Amino acid sequence: MGILLGSLWLTMGCTPAERDSAQAQPSGRGRSQEDGDRTVIVDVAIAEAQNRSRDLNYSGTTQPLRRVSLRARSDGQLLHLNADVGDPVFQGQVIAEIEDTLLLSELAGAESEVSVRQSEVEEARNESIEAQFRVEEIRAELEQAQVDSRRLKDLAAQGAVPRRDAELAQTRVRTLEQQLRSAQEQVRIRDRAITSAQQRVGAQEALVDGVRQRLSYTDVPSPLNAVVLERLLEPGDIVQTGDIILELGDFSEVEVRIEIPDRDRSQISLGQSVDVRLDAFPNQAFSGQVSRIFPNADPVARLIPVQITLRNPQVPDGQLGGGLLARVSLTSSSQQVVTVPERALELSATGSDTMFIIEGNDNETTVSARPVELGEREDDEVEILNGLAPGEQFIVRSDRPLQDGQTVRRSFLSENNQ
Repeated sequence: MGILLGSLWLTMGCTPAERDSAQAQPSGRGRSQEDGDRTVIVDVAIAEAQNRSRDLNYSGTTQPLRRVSLRARSDGQLLHLNADVGDPVFQGQVIAEIEDTLLLSELAGAESEVSVRQSEVEEARNESIEAQFRVEEIRAELEQAQVDSRRLKDLAAQGAVPRRDAELAQTRVRTLEQQLRSAQEQVRIRDRAITSAQQRVGAQEALVDGVRQRLSYTDVPSPLNAVVLERLLEPGDIVQTGDIILELGDFSEVEVRIEIPDRDRSQISLGQSVDVRLDAFPNQAFSGQVSRIFPNADPVARLIPVQITLRNPQVPDGQLGGGLLARVSLTSSSQQVVTVPERALELSATGSDTMFIIEGNDNETTVSARPVELGEREDDEVEILNGLAPGEQFIVRSDRPLQDGQTVRRSFLSENNQ
């Protein structure tokens, strides 16, 4: 039956004389040569654009809104760990406790050192007060000496007292002035000593605050409402600052990361609603929203990461978790596309994505091979994204493989065979 249909199709495009000649042709070498010389008969169709929307389907994996590594901020032995994998924890809840014996000892030593530094401040203040008293004493003696010196100077000028007494009085004034300057310098030295001692107190108090802060780190609270994803340490383990104790996940919202081809980028926008189905819950449908479109595509695969967010609804045995296979679907906007039968791409001897285009309406004409960019395939038809415009004539079927520039004849079945 297939042979009869093929023979019928080939003869439909021929004149009666050509059919008689073909039937009378003997088999063998002579016939093969004549077949190579005769014009190829083809079916021709006209490319038409159609409005089409299609379902876009992608797959991804669920993951928590946030994933946090709960780390030790103090060194010591892990004494208690109050949560295990799958347990919910709340912000501020103390989950782990680290030994604090060494820190308490260090705190006591640091606080004792603060007391020593404070006593140094008090001692420096007392010495400063004594130096100030000494300044006042010398200043009073100097004032009296200056009065005595002026009086003796006047009496010596009158001859009432020896000149030597006036000179001695003046010498005492200069001596007291020198002592006053020295006492005032001692006051400044004591004041600087007070400042230095106060700075040492401040530095030691900062050390105490640091120890107290580290002591507070021996209680390890949860930084958020979450679920324990992984437990990496056990009570009795020795931990160091930075060691991960637990992995926590915030499942108040669930994220699904998918990757879309760059040709679908125009079909997706921020805030767009999408349908999400999970293999773990086949009888439930979830509504998600496009929350992030990453700016960079993979330069090799041309895939763009897209993040879908959905509120975490309660499911029969709790809440949605991470690592579940998610299937995301949405309907693209309607757009005009050119579709052709897949067999139109099977005419080239090279087997590449090539179509044969003809120009003009003559019964016999030549064809040109044109590479095309393909889109979706469905029901034995394929989208042509680039390379074929609406209204162009293309070859759908041929009785032999075609080559660029080859002469062909339209068959009786061709759309444009008027």
